[in-house]
Amino acid sequence: MNVVVRETPARRNLPLPEGAMSYLEWGYDDPGKTPLHFAHANGFNALTYQRILGALGDEFHVRAWDARGHGATTLPADPANHRNWYVYRDDLIAMAEDFVKATGQKIILAGHSMGGTASIMAAAARPDLVRGLVLADPVMIPSGARYIMMLSQRLGIGGNPLADGAERRRAVFADRKTIVDRYAGRGAFRTWPREFVEDYVEGGTRIREDGQVELLCAPAWEAANFRAQGHNITQAVRNLHVPFALLYAEHGSTCRARYPMLLKRRDPKAQVTQIRGATHFLPMEFPKLVIDEVRAFRDRLEREGR
Repeated sequence: MNVVVRETPARRNLPLPEGAMSYLEWGYDDPGKTPLHFAHANGFNALTYQRILGALGDEFHVRAWDARGHGATTLPADPANHRNWYVYRDDLIAMAEDFVKATGQKIILAGHSMGGTASIMAAAARPDLVRGLVLADPVMIPSGARYIMMLSQRLGIGGNPLADGAERRRAVFADRKTIVDRYAGRGAFRTWPREFVEDYVEGGTRIREDGQVELLCAPAWEAANFRAQGHNITQAVRNLHVPFALLYAEHGSTCRARYPMLLKRRDPKAQVTQIRGATHFLPMEFPKLVIDEVRAFRDRLEREGR
């Protein structure tokens, strides 16, 4: 990996009626920079992606949230009442409204996995706030598969391996190094550079009063996100009226078969690219490619006068 962190981000809070949305900010020194918001994947946090976002801070005014139930954000997250990802759409709209107010410009929404899905839904609902989208393997499940998944869960038949695995995740460790050593090179982190694992652990844990370290995204909430598939991503795509760029994985992509072409119909000029050799964790595997895609998308918007 050849991406160097150039700038330490500022930690900010956006007060909301239910609590505070925490986010990191890079490149806020120049009001003329292009505003970009990045939304992370389920179970992760903003700092996980600092090798990408810090590198963009020279040219972009970057914000990256800790989504509800993740990182330093204090908004309520009740697994028992979590049915869909519309709450992330609405939270992201609140973030976008504040970002637009602060900069006086529409913003680019970027996101990985669940963060990409939330970005699509927010852009479809509020195109007045959004200049365009850069998506890294968003979760896009066809309606039929979603209904079968939800019915199976309701009837207690079958299972959800991702949710079941998340629920079994250990939440408390002796220290952060123990977590990094346990995760690096294994399971979902198998293809991650160690630096990304270290950033994930730093941004996604807290030190308790007893000196032990605890995950900030509770395993039950991470599991609930995997099961909460009541949102309609197909309808959001049909309502999408902003330009976008899409990167999706060759192996184990969550951007299911028909969606790249369904998206392409919404923006015939879009760059839609399957990344050879990539898994669902393509931002960690190909960080420079994601950086280059964000820059190329900004350049496209400027050429088109958007």
